[in-house]
Amino acid sequence: MQLRPAKNFKESFKRCTPFLCTVIWILTLASADAQDHPPLGKLIDVGGYRVHLYCVGSGSPAVVIVGAGYSFDWALVQPDVSKFTQVCAYDHSGIAWSDPRPTDSCSLRVSEVHSALKNAKISGPFVLVGHSLGALVARLYAAKYADEVAGMVIVDHAAFLGSSALSSANSPRNAAPPPPTAPPKEPSNAPGGAPDPNRDFEKLPSADYQLHLWANSLPGYSKTMQRNVEMVPECSSDVEAALQNKAAPFSDKPLIVLRTDTTIPGYEDLQKSLLALSTNSKEVLAENSGHHIMVDRPDLVISAIRDVVEGAQHHTKLNH
Repeated sequence: MQLRPAKNFKESFKRCTPFLCTVIWILTLASADAQDHPPLGKLIDVGGYRVHLYCVGSGSPAVVIVGAGYSFDWALVQPDVSKFTQVCAYDHSGIAWSDPRPTDSCSLRVSEVHSALKNAKISGPFVLVGHSLGALVARLYAAKYADEVAGMVIVDHAAFLGSSALSSANSPRNAAPPPPTAPPKEPSNAPGGAPDPNRDFEKLPSADYQLHLWANSLPGYSKTMQRNVEMVPECSSDVEAALQNKAAPFSDKPLIVLRTDTTIPGYEDLQKSLLALSTNSKEVLAENSGHHIMVDRPDLVISAIRDVVEGAQHHTKLNH
């Protein structure tokens, strides 16, 4: 078969739609680069495209980490959890090895997780673990598929104080949503003094930190981060609509909420509202930690997951 000259390919590329051009460009670069960074897990079809799902260990209930961030950002947590049950980490469409999609949303991520688990034949019910924006994904999943959720661990929930889905009736209702990531605790070495998005992840094992740097270097990273910020109020509204103001929507399923000692206005009310999601809930303060508790204090995250798994297994109350 005769290959077409590069000139003709460029002309064809110019005639494609904007989204198709972007997809072709991302896939071309990602395909070449991914040869040096093979997936940790499997690429699972979720309806015409694939997302990355990395599962290790065995046991039930399986733990499913739904983000935010990359699957390998949980490298200080996942190996230890795999010692007592199966644990899967997921990369949503458009990041790391997962195929891109036109528009990201919490509903899309819930659909991806649900389809990936089903197609990978991972049996529920699950203990969901969500950090920041991922906590909203976990809550929306629990609202849509309640019978598939045995418990939940919330790791520093994204703060959006303009929605009753995240705040009590006494909370400010017009506050602007802060980004779902916190600035580094130490001065950054990034050019111009800008916060270095990689600094918090230097504690990861070397191979996983290199994967983090690689994923952040892929085309579309900046747009993905901006979209994460935009999604917080949207996802909050989705959760609010799905829960329909139900009292203790998680019933007595074990729920642990890990928080920091931040002084963001309204943060205390946010924690109270999260604890009220279940009659079997517990709060854990992550001292000496920034927003990324799974990196700064992985011991607390592992312990919380273990407690929720055991609570789900034995149908017992969490110890306080």
